[in-house]
Formats: sequence, C-alpha cells, structure tokens
Amino acid sequence: MENKKIVMIGCGNVASYFAERFKLLNYTITQVYHPELSKAAAFSQAFSATAFDDLNQISSNAAIYFIAVKDSAIEAIANQIPSNSGIVMHSSGAVKIEVLNKHKRAAVFYPLQTFTKGIKMVNEDFPIFIECNEKADEIYLASLAISLGNSVHFLNSSQRTAIHLAAVFAANFSNHCIKIAYDLMQDNKFEAAMLLPLIKEGINKLNYIAPAKAQTGPAIRNDETTIEKHLEMLHNDDSLKLIYEQITKHIQSSNS
Repeated sequence: MENKKIVMIGCGNVASYFAERFKLLNYTITQVYHPELSKAAAFSQAFSATAFDDLNQISSNAAIYFIAVKDSAIEAIANQIPSNSGIVMHSSGAVKIEVLNKHKRAAVFYPLQTFTKGIKMVNEDFPIFIECNEKADEIYLASLAISLGNSVHFLNSSQRTAIHLAAVFAANFSNHCIKIAYDLMQDNKFEAAMLLPLIKEGINKLNYIAPAKAQTGPAIRNDETTIEKHLEMLHNDDSLKLIYEQITKHIQSSNS
C-alpha cells in the first residue's frame, strides 16, 4: 500500500491550503508542527492529526515532510528534523535546496501563487516549480502536483529565485500599491471599493495584451501638468511622493 502520510511543519497560509488539498487526494495529515502548541492544535483539528511543538517528536514513517514556514526559519528547522526515509521539502521561492542537505530526499515544491486563509481561490491552476535531489522524487512530486490540478516545471534554485523576484513585483508590490490607493481614497472620505472595477479590468486586460501595451495614465502620456498636480497633493508625505516619482520615471524610461 502506498504511503500517503504527510507531516505539516507550519500552520500558515501555504500550509493551510496544501493540507486541505492533500486531504482531498486521500493523503493523511498525521502530524502538525508549530513552536506554539496552541496554533498546531487548532490547525490539526480539521485533520484529526497530532499537534506538537518539539521537532524531536516527528514521526519517521511519513512519505512527505512539508516545511511551510518563513524563509529564515527553513534551514534551522530542516536541520532539527530527525533522519527519515521520506521526502523533506520546503515551499519557498527564494531558499536554495541546499539548506535541506541533511536529508537524502530533499526537494522544493514552490507554488507560484498567493494564499490567504479563509479566501477561496478563483483559479487553482497555477504553476508549481519542483527541484529534487532524487530523480524518482521528481517524478513522484510532479504526479502529485498534476493530481492537484497544477502545471509542473522543473527548475534549479537560481531559476526559481529569479521567478520569485518577478512574483514579488507582480503580486506583493502591486498589492501594496493598491493598499496605498485604498488609503488615499479613505483619507479623502471616498469608498475604496470604487477602485475595484478599475483594478479588475486592469488585470483582465493582461489576458489579451502585454503589460507594456496595457499601460495607461499620465506617466506614459507624459502629462506633466497632471503629474505635478499629483506630486503637489503628496507634498506632506515624502515617501509616497518618492514612490510616485520613481514609478513615473520608470514607466517613462521603459516606454521611451
């Protein structure tokens, strides 16, 4: 019988998403780790799993040890996991596979997606980037990703980090710009949700044309009158003024 036991190490957004998805494929979440036992216990209830806060308590008979924690903690946690016969893998885009070198069956299972607990994903057909020390594990994890409904790509650590950098600009930085826009709306007593049709249409256009073709606004039009007016409105916030200036200049230089 195939071993379908998984130990989840971490209780955040990524761990939550994949634990639920693995469960749908009839994998069994046997243990859940978090340094705060109460968080591990709360997470584990949905899976009838054992919660623990001491890495020495990890079972040695799982098929997968899924590390889904902040990047800075991955190496230390991996080094504390006792030797086992399973796949020890992390889910980071920016951390090299070498941090798992203690384990023969080291792997990376990096999803190019953003996850938030309690928010249902609109499209679960996103890429997963796989890197493994063992060829057989590469095949196994690719099959797992395909079963989840994802596309699969095999990349080394340097290639994966390059994609992660692009993803930070595409998702994290763009979301922060939207957060700034919401703040500006609220500061002026407007309903921030009025921006949603604009945001959605901007994203929708990317299904049909490249971002360079989709760019609109005063920067690409070289509308200096409007740009100066906006900068004057930001005169009390040097950081926002600098962001506006730098992005404006970058749009203009990229399209000159």
